[in-house]
Amino acid sequence: MMHRTEITAPSMFGIPQVIGLQPDQQEALGELVAQWVSKMPRNIERMLYLDGKNKLKDLRIALPPQLVGQLEIVMGWPEKAVYELANRIVLDRITDVDGASDPFDLNRVLFDNRFDVELPMATASSLAQSCAFMSTTPGGDGDPDALVMFHSALWATGIWDRRRRALKSALLINDTDGLGQPTRMTMFLPAETVVCVKGAGWYVEDAIPHRLGRVPMEVIPFRPTLDRPFGRARVDRRVISLTDRALRAGARLEVHSELFSAMKLILLGASEDTFTDDTGKPVPLWSFYMGRLNTLSKDEDGDVPELEQIKAESPEPHIAVMRQLASEFSGHTGVPLGSLGIATDNPESAQSKTVAREDIVADAEKQQTIMTAVLRRGLENVLMIRDGLSERPDGVLDLQFIWRRPDRPTLAAVADSGAKQVGSIQGLAQTTVGMELLGLRPDQIDRAQSELRRTRAASTLDRLQAARTSTEDIPAAGGG
Repeated sequence: MMHRTEITAPSMFGIPQVIGLQPDQQEALGELVAQWVSKMPRNIERMLYLDGKNKLKDLRIALPPQLVGQLEIVMGWPEKAVYELANRIVLDRITDVDGASDPFDLNRVLFDNRFDVELPMATASSLAQSCAFMSTTPGGDGDPDALVMFHSALWATGIWDRRRRALKSALLINDTDGLGQPTRMTMFLPAETVVCVKGAGWYVEDAIPHRLGRVPMEVIPFRPTLDRPFGRARVDRRVISLTDRALRAGARLEVHSELFSAMKLILLGASEDTFTDDTGKPVPLWSFYMGRLNTLSKDEDGDVPELEQIKAESPEPHIAVMRQLASEFSGHTGVPLGSLGIATDNPESAQSKTVAREDIVADAEKQQTIMTAVLRRGLENVLMIRDGLSERPDGVLDLQFIWRRPDRPTLAAVADSGAKQVGSIQGLAQTTVGMELLGLRPDQIDRAQSELRRTRAASTLDRLQAARTSTEDIPAAGGG
């Protein structure tokens, strides 16, 4: 049973007393629940900004109060901050040190766990909320041998052990009720995984021992530091502040457009009878504006009423404010101005685009290094649980994680650079490394290697056949 998809903050959720837990386990659960409850409001706020559901924070100065509730301005900048970087963190393949594409027979278990689909989701979640989690448990009926699941910080938390540089305990909220109250939780400990369920009271439904010697959950942080091992969110306070300011700027621009979209006129010297019909009822101003022929009578002095037009104010000040906020947002997140919808008079050159993305490319490269270490430990957990091991399998530290280049060079640039490198070493072009340098995709490399093996096998068979034929044609010694 999985947790709910709706995001509802738990209201007054206290630390449950669970029947069946040992005192030290109950203490660990209390620490985990307290941390989850304290972090939930901020995580929900980040998700609302990521989904564009944040409300307009009106300062009650420039916007008409009756319009504030009707304006549905949506600012997608937080989403850009997350996915502009997440889309540059792409895992292409996992190999061993010799380049084998299925080390430890991992492909099947990863396929069964939809690893290639869920890893990008976990990457985006870790960027949005500072971290995500990867858990591994034995599979049940219909599950893979090792069940690998990713969790966002909305539904999981952990306590960090600074000495071991790992989690000393972790908690997963599996399900909640309509009020956001947990009804099912899983606690991960170094020796076992404990499932707690709420009935008339809380009780231990299952305790699953394991032989890892550590918590079977890994944290995937973004920008971790010594003081903040769970990282920092891309949707941070400055992103939230800039989004709020941009939302107000967009609302002011919308109101400005509404106010000045219709022509503004001042009619001087007209009597009230001008705007009444034959029955004495007022004529709606909109009907007067849209009438094909309108007549105005002279006033009592015989003067013709004068009509003056009020010129519309330029929206440029509002646009300038929006451009300034976008520049601040771009400087903080590394997202180029063009990706934020800010057009410039002069199109960006290829070199300027590269320079504009240097910060976000550097962040992506750093995050690839962090995720390599996390995934290596996570896959170590997978192998140990699948095979029932108590020690790390030999060679697991040699797993190679091949990431796509975050700078996204053109195919021509990659091929040109790769050709120069491959040409300097004889035979490199037919190896997996050489093909990677040339920019071939993993599936293209696999097909190329398969065709090369078939070609070599056919060539070897032809040589053997030729040698056999040649031997048969030689007359026996002493024959006459």
